[in-house]
Amino acid sequence: MDTFKAPLAIESLGDYIKRLRVDLKMSQNDVARVAGIHIHSLGKIERGITTRLNSHTRQGLSMALSIPQEYLEALSNGSPIPSTVSLIKFCPKCWSPGTLTDPIWIDIRSKYCFMCGTQLCSHCAKCGKSVTSIKHSFCPYCGFAYKV
Repeated sequence: MDTFKAPLAIESLGDYIKRLRVDLKMSQNDVARVAGIHIHSLGKIERGITTRLNSHTRQGLSMALSIPQEYLEALSNGSPIPSTVSLIKFCPKCWSPGTLTDPIWIDIRSKYCFMCGTQLCSHCAKCGKSVTSIKHSFCPYCGFAYKV
């Protein structure tokens, strides 16, 4: 299953988030907890009552749903979906498997870890496939460990 899904042309912000949440088999409570937002806020977003996202909510939903912030920002602002977006990135030395990545690593401008200087990873070092989820500490294609 490809968890790096772009929004459909006809989708609203709420529909997009709900589709991803359902695809990931997560409850609203699960997504809200991982994203660090209130469950009622997520409910309002999914129902279309809230259409603007602040940076904290964008960042949290991006990590919880394993999607680039640029998608959420475009849907929130009503702008076109960017064709080039940042992939999930992490430091192979500093990242702890099973935890969220540091928000600064996801920034499109980030190329190196701000703590240790190691180049950030967005692809498997062995097979070269894009990292589409940080829920697992191993590449789903070849089994190579992401953490060094």
